[in-house]
Amino acid sequence: MCRAETSGMSPSPILLSEQDGSLGPFRIDRVRTISQCPPRVKLVRPIKSRRTGVASRNRCHPLLRRSGVELDQVLLKMHGVQEMNEFWEAAKQVLHAALPVHFICMCLRPFALMPSTVFRERAPFATEEEFQRFQEVSPIQAYLSLRPGTTLVRISDIMPDGELTGTEFYHRFMLPHDDRYFACLNFWHGGLFQGLIGLHRTAEQRDFTEAELALLAQLHPHFATVLQRILSLHRERAVRLSLEKLLVNLPIATVLLDWELRVTSRNHSAVELCAVWNLGPERAAREKKPETFRLPACVLEYCAHFKTTWNPCHHRLCPLTSPAGVYFSHPDQPGLRASVNLLQLDAAPLSMPMFLIRLDDSRASAQMGRQEKPGSMGLLTRLSPREREVAQLVGQGCSNDEVAERLCKSVLTVKRQLRSIYQKLNVVSRGRLTALLR
Repeated sequence: MCRAETSGMSPSPILLSEQDGSLGPFRIDRVRTISQCPPRVKLVRPIKSRRTGVASRNRCHPLLRRSGVELDQVLLKMHGVQEMNEFWEAAKQVLHAALPVHFICMCLRPFALMPSTVFRERAPFATEEEFQRFQEVSPIQAYLSLRPGTTLVRISDIMPDGELTGTEFYHRFMLPHDDRYFACLNFWHGGLFQGLIGLHRTAEQRDFTEAELALLAQLHPHFATVLQRILSLHRERAVRLSLEKLLVNLPIATVLLDWELRVTSRNHSAVELCAVWNLGPERAAREKKPETFRLPACVLEYCAHFKTTWNPCHHRLCPLTSPAGVYFSHPDQPGLRASVNLLQLDAAPLSMPMFLIRLDDSRASAQMGRQEKPGSMGLLTRLSPREREVAQLVGQGCSNDEVAERLCKSVLTVKRQLRSIYQKLNVVSRGRLTALLR
């Protein structure tokens, strides 16, 4: 019996026969190899007359049920979806129309426990810890890490039934939900695992047959095409929204790094200050156009280390997601510093986060308690419009009561906005804020 596993190698043709008992009254009209995309397996009733045989040859989708029209319709609907929630609903309809299953799940990178990346028809994970434990003990995870590119696998191909029933994975995550058999469609892009769609069955429904695996293998290109299109849309959305954030911060030196630490955007101020950081002010002044753009080494090292320790389930609790972010000061140039923030965009949850890096030179402020106006304008861009109004009045020497009266706000609102201003500008007192904005 061949294994239910496909990879980059072209597999041999999978022949379906009536003897395996999975096709009922159907027979094979034509078979192609799995490597053909999109492949077609046509299952039709035994020919009782010449007219019936001719009509049966007009079917064009792989079917394991009598209702071929239903599968055609849901496949067509799936190819028209634009968002991940729509894809999840359409994928469920396709798989339920094609095969008998107990329930379906879908898990996509970055594998955080949120409605946008983890979907389950039944038995949703109660906590993030439960989901993390599921990933740790799942035999599928270990199997795929050793066999990158595998697009289809059954759990019975990974370990025998007797061995499976003795594992924590079975007793904690399968048995309580009447889950006995499992197969999954796996999706890859550029050698990187993107996610999977899992199909769960009860003991009464029995394991997936070779004929059913052949059908899943031929449905896989449909799912992969739609999924990659939606992931591309999410990546484009992430870049667009990140660029919008960059434009807001144009007066201050700003750089955007993607998850692979590649510079996606930078402005002219960032080029100048990075040159000052790396070369010193005198040499940077002489080299008006540096040949290469280099971020401060400490910033790149921190981002690279952060990637190895980042937990997507707790990303909102890490210091990089706070308004102030993480700051680095130049060891030899007081007042020259860089801040790093993590951009995890809710509008594009399937894209990996990006790093927002800002640099500012407040050496005059550090020495004299004063800063030039262009620098203060850059600092104010970190604030919301209402916070900016409050900061400007405080910088002019107004008290909280005077600010509240002039802006028609309560004193409590002014105090709350001041706390937010202190955090965003990394200052600890009213006097420091006043000196920073002069």
